[in-house]
Amino acid sequence: MKETAMRCDLSRKNLLLLVVIGFVALPGNLHAFFGAKFEPPDGKTYHGAQAEVRPESFELYDIDWAGIRDYSLACGHHPKLIMHYISFDERAFRLLMPTIRRIAEKGYNYLAQIGLDFYVYGDPPDILNPIDITQKIAEGEYDLKIRKLARLFKNMTIPSFLRPGYEFGGTGQGSSASKTYWVNAWRRIYTIFRQEKARNVAFVWNTLNALDFIDYYPGNDYVDWWAINVFSNYADQDPFVNGFIQEAASHRKPVMIAESTPRYIGSVGGEQAWEIWYEPYFRLIGQYPHVKAFCYINASWKNYPDPSFAFDCRIQSNPFVCAKYKEMLSDPRFIHAKEERKPFNGDSLW
Repeated sequence: MKETAMRCDLSRKNLLLLVVIGFVALPGNLHAFFGAKFEPPDGKTYHGAQAEVRPESFELYDIDWAGIRDYSLACGHHPKLIMHYISFDERAFRLLMPTIRRIAEKGYNYLAQIGLDFYVYGDPPDILNPIDITQKIAEGEYDLKIRKLARLFKNMTIPSFLRPGYEFGGTGQGSSASKTYWVNAWRRIYTIFRQEKARNVAFVWNTLNALDFIDYYPGNDYVDWWAINVFSNYADQDPFVNGFIQEAASHRKPVMIAESTPRYIGSVGGEQAWEIWYEPYFRLIGQYPHVKAFCYINASWKNYPDPSFAFDCRIQSNPFVCAKYKEMLSDPRFIHAKEERKPFNGDSLW
């Protein structure tokens, strides 16, 4: 315990140093492959996406497959990772399980990328006022549902990425989850999935902007990937984003940009939006060889319960952005979905 505390203290000091003196960019010619579960080869990065998200009603809470089609046509590629969300809320659990299963049933060789809330949502449900269940997860009250979820993923057979308690700490979606019980909740979910032999699931540890992120770390043995969500403008100059990505390398973990969208400018600004958000975003991805996945939210944010998401972020809403985005994704670094399936064989896809 004492050794762990010392490591955590050193990590916090390292992050603070990065914030004070600015980030130190890794040389562009470095290579990175850590052998993590479902990590693509050196020089390759998964392309992931979702379309419209989180309507007011759980009954409508589904993957926007029409939006995925429109996005794929606009950028010229099907995303390899399909993003969605689930929770242990009884209604969401019942409705969303078949939704996730459909990812595996589509004709393209999609992989699932799923955020798992540490909340339930009251009656009537209120997505903006979640009820924390982190302690209950940690103490075993949700074990039966965790086992059911593990079996669902196992039966899907496709490789999947799971983000339990995503956006912990800071100001993100998971910011109200109990810090006291968070690590034990994660480890309990991880352990049950392993007991159920859900070997096709990689565990993704995901924050937005928690300065104390290392306090939430379950440990290298319980984590397959690190992940950060990127909404800010000029992300390549953001000390926190860069510091987090560099810290992941010191733990020998690949990084996923698990959620991203130009929240504060949208796509409709055209060339200005590209210069302020998109170009720095792709520059950030290109700067680090261990950033092995990015996931873009191609949403208009219409009817989204949080009004701070006020801009249309669909690439097809602006011809300039759409053309530049399509050109960017033509880079052979990016892995897209194709109309074929490779049989899953253990821990590796390659």
